Amino acid sequence: MAFAKWPLLLALACAPALALDLHGLKPDEIAVWAAPVEGDGPATAHRADAPVNPASTMKLLTGWAALNRLGPDYRWKTALLSAAPVEGDALKGDLYWLGGGDPRFDNGDLLSLLYSLRLRGIRQLDGRLLLDKRAFVNVAGADDFDGDAGRAFVVAPDTHLVNLKVAWLTFFNDGQGPRVALDPPLAGVELRAALQPGPDEPCPDVRRFISIENDGRQVRATGSLPPACDGQRAYVNVLGHDAFAGQDFAALWRALGGTGPLRAARGRAPDDARELASWQSQPLAVALSDINKYSNNTMARTLFLTLGREAGGGDTAAAAERALREELIHRGMDDVGALVLENGSGLSRRERVTARMLGEVLLDAARGPYAGEFIASLPIAATDGTLKKRFADLGPRLRMKTGTLNDVKALAGYWQAADGRRLAIVAIVNSPRAMESGKALDAVVADLARGFNTETMRSSARR
Repeated sequence: MAFAKWPLLLALACAPALALDLHGLKPDEIAVWAAPVEGDGPATAHRADAPVNPASTMKLLTGWAALNRLGPDYRWKTALLSAAPVEGDALKGDLYWLGGGDPRFDNGDLLSLLYSLRLRGIRQLDGRLLLDKRAFVNVAGADDFDGDAGRAFVVAPDTHLVNLKVAWLTFFNDGQGPRVALDPPLAGVELRAALQPGPDEPCPDVRRFISIENDGRQVRATGSLPPACDGQRAYVNVLGHDAFAGQDFAALWRALGGTGPLRAARGRAPDDARELASWQSQPLAVALSDINKYSNNTMARTLFLTLGREAGGGDTAAAAERALREELIHRGMDDVGALVLENGSGLSRRERVTARMLGEVLLDAARGPYAGEFIASLPIAATDGTLKKRFADLGPRLRMKTGTLNDVKALAGYWQAADGRRLAIVAIVNSPRAMESGKALDAVVADLARGFNTETMRSSARR
C-alpha cells in the first residue's frame, strides 16, 4: 500500500522545531514524528529525517515485516529424526534434533517433544544426539557489548535455543533448612551453595538476600535466606548453546525414564532419516507479543533470522536484511538509504532509522490486515510490559514500544483519543544524557497525546 506522500512531506518540511516543548532536551538530542492514523492529517516533525539509533524500537520494523511476509499464524517446527532401526525400546543409532529456530521453545516444549518420542516406545538411545543446525547460516552479531557478556539480554539467537539459554535456581527454606536446586540439573554446571537461615521478613526478590556468582559453568549462591523466600527463583545464563541444548535434552530425557544418549555433537540428518517426533510452536503473533511487551532481544533476533531463512539464500542474516528492505519498498517506503541494520532487534550500536520511516511503518501497520496483532503486541501504559510503571496519567489508551541503550531512549507506538481516532508517535533521544532523559521524553509524548485529544475534540465540535 503506497502512501499519499506529498501532503505528509510538505508538513514535515514546514513543521517548526519550536512547535514542540522539548522539556529541557536540546534540539539536536531528540527526533520526533507524529501523524494521525485515520485520514491525511498533518504530521508533527522535529529532526524526523535524521538517522538515529532506535534501540529496541527497531523491533517494530522486524515484527511488522514478519507479520506481512510470514503471517500471524506462522509456526516454527522442531523435529527428532533418525535413520537407525528400533529394536525393542532402543534406538540403535544416532538421533538428530532438527532445530527450527523457535524463539519461544522452552523446557515444557522440549518435554512434550521427548514425551512424543517415549510414546513411540523408545526409551533407550544407543547413539549420539546430533544437533542439525541447518536452519540458520550466520546469525548476525551485536558488536560492542562485551561488557555485558553473560547477561541474558545479550544471548545470541540459535537454531536450538531452549529456555532462552537460562537455567533456574529454585530456593527452598522449610523444615530441611535453606538450600537451592538447579533446574534443569545440567551435567556441565556445578552448583555450590553456602546458605544460612535468614531473617523473618518479606522476600520480594531473592537476590536481595542471596549473592549469585556465575561464570557459565560454575554457579555459586551465598547469603542468608529468609523463610519467605521458599520457592523463589532466579535465572542464570550458563554454557554455550550446543552444550546447553545437549545437556538439557539429556536431563529431561532422564526425567522421563529414558537412558542415553552417548553424547551430543553437531550433525546433519541424512536424507533417508525418518521423523520420530515433532513439535509446532504457538503462532508468530504470540511470539511477537513477548518480543515487544518485554523487549526480548534474543527472540527478536531469532525472528529477524526467520525472515531470512524463509526468504532463502546462503547467508541467513543477509537474507533477512534484504527481506526487510524489500518489504519497506513494497509498501511504498522507498527512502531506505538511512536504514542501517545489524540484527533487527535494536541491541546494536550501529543500527539507524529515521523517525519518519519508523512512523510510516506504524501507519502502515495500523492500516493493514494485521493491525490487531501488531497493536496488541505493544506494551500498554500503566498496565503491562515495559510500560507497566509509566504514563499512569494517560493509561491504556497509550500503547508504545520502549527502547533503551546507554545513549538512547526511545518510544514509538499509538495514542487513541476518546473518539477512537489514533495518533502514531515516534520520539527518540540520542545523547550522552539519554539515561537521564526519561521524564522529558515521556513529557514530549504526553504533550502530543493531549494535543491530539484537543484537536479531535475541536474536529468533533466542527462536525
